[in-house]
Amino acid sequence: MQKIQKTSLLTYSRVLLIVFLLVFALQPASATDILDVNPVDIPQGAVILIIDGLGSPYIYPDLTPYALDGQMLPKSQGGNLSLILSQSYRVLDVRAPQTYTEAGHSVLVTGYSNALSDVIAGSGTTIYDVAHEYDYYTFAVMHKGDFASLCSKQDVIVRDVSNSVNQPEMLVMKNIPAGGQKQITMEVAALMQDSIPVLNDQLKQFPEGSQQRYDIYNNWAIHTAIDVIDHMQANYPKEHYLLTINVGAVDSAGHYKKDTGYIASIDGIDAACMDLYIKCKENKLAFIFTADHGMAFPSPDSRGGHQAAKYSKSNEAQMIPFSISLPGIANNVVEGSYGQEDIAPTILDILYLPNELRLSDGDAIPLRDNTALKISVPHKGSLEIIRSGDTIYSTTLSESSLLRGVETGYSYNIRFTSDDSSMSTMEKEIFLTGSEHIDFSLPAANSKSDVFFRNPRYLVGSVLIVIINIGGFVLIKKILRE
Repeated sequence: MQKIQKTSLLTYSRVLLIVFLLVFALQPASATDILDVNPVDIPQGAVILIIDGLGSPYIYPDLTPYALDGQMLPKSQGGNLSLILSQSYRVLDVRAPQTYTEAGHSVLVTGYSNALSDVIAGSGTTIYDVAHEYDYYTFAVMHKGDFASLCSKQDVIVRDVSNSVNQPEMLVMKNIPAGGQKQITMEVAALMQDSIPVLNDQLKQFPEGSQQRYDIYNNWAIHTAIDVIDHMQANYPKEHYLLTINVGAVDSAGHYKKDTGYIASIDGIDAACMDLYIKCKENKLAFIFTADHGMAFPSPDSRGGHQAAKYSKSNEAQMIPFSISLPGIANNVVEGSYGQEDIAPTILDILYLPNELRLSDGDAIPLRDNTALKISVPHKGSLEIIRSGDTIYSTTLSESSLLRGVETGYSYNIRFTSDDSSMSTMEKEIFLTGSEHIDFSLPAANSKSDVFFRNPRYLVGSVLIVIINIGGFVLIKKILRE
């Protein structure tokens, strides 16, 4: 009897393994056609530099930082950072809705103001999910903000397991996507691995707690990212990617080295930031400069904080820098109030990727006069984009298509006429301010929250899992009867 039970369970286990492998193999190739309504200049990707704990009052020329007691605080004197900001599209007032690391990084990549790390774990919630749908690679070099759910969205990440400037433990992790080029992932992982001994050797030259160690720790992250850019340009110049960098020692300096050490650590990355900025310009990558939260100090010559109630309401803790440098986007200082949740939709918009962030409550900040419009249709048919009664673009669609270069600031009628005679013509009127997804294949009541049902992998996987559960229940009942 036991032998029969073991055989039955073994057979079921094998079937279970095969089905799960099948589910994860069902990663469909991108089924979205890409069409240009007007000529567009597409970036090769984006580099997102997150300076952990950097408040914009400490680097923006328009702002002045104050301690909680009202006294003025020192500012960074970094000439390179000033030059980068002057040559970028810079938003003056961007505020983090939650002023601590987990929340800041979660909001940055999801565009959802209440996001925490558990939100990132979901399907279709991050800029990385959208990027993967359009065959982008995702790489990261992170000191902080490297919680498990964010790591899982990277093809390759090198992270500091200890989050320690004095005793870092760098670890390289790989997540090789089905259908992706394993070779690229493995090569970038090897490059990151080779960089770790360099960091350790440099740190050993200076005592723990020294400003030199803080600067080395920060600059290593930036220069490792530059090595990734050089590798991709030299070997895979046509591949698109997102590269996320978290520089962690500025935040640590605010907590442990008082306001003077905090400013010294900002100045310590000044030259490396310029190196990264130039590298992005040379390689047609969008350079995005921001932070997860800021830093407040009770008084001059004191240790800072950002999460506790006495700090979290201050401008210095809430206000974060946000600037973008990219050819075709004018240098400008944008006034008005924005939230950190607006950053993720803006990143997608500048890459001409659709804002399909499932939980986002942010809006793309308008940087250019055109955007991407995704259209999904149930069958083959004809599409017309009509403005002021005139058809400005028409094409034949058979499934999802991404239309790039559609001018913003206008009302449009989007009309789809199916070749299936049993279906009527469908039409939607929109006023286009940023990237949108118009889905004629679903009832109008459905929203971007139903990404799950539009992805064949998830739908088929769910059906298979139900079948597995039913089969397992029947098998267990049979064994118990025996």
